[in-house]
Amino acid sequence: MDDPCDEVLVEIERYLDGECTAEAAAVVRAHLEDCSPCVDRADFQRHVRALLAKRCQEPAPAHLVARVRERLQ
Repeated sequence: MDDPCDEVLVEIERYLDGECTAEAAAVVRAHLEDCSPCVDRADFQRHVRALLAKRCQEPAPAHLVARVRERLQ
């Protein structure tokens, strides 16, 4: 990837979820210090996650959970 933003945007969701490696998190944090478009993207993703957490509090139906688990296997 030639554009450093491309690397960050690939990793941003894992970063926000705390699921990327420490090395990748450091790269994302460093990039976000200097790139306002990527900060805007990260802020948008944070907002979406907060909205979903607030609005989607009901557990998934058991049949849906079973189908997802089946597909993941």
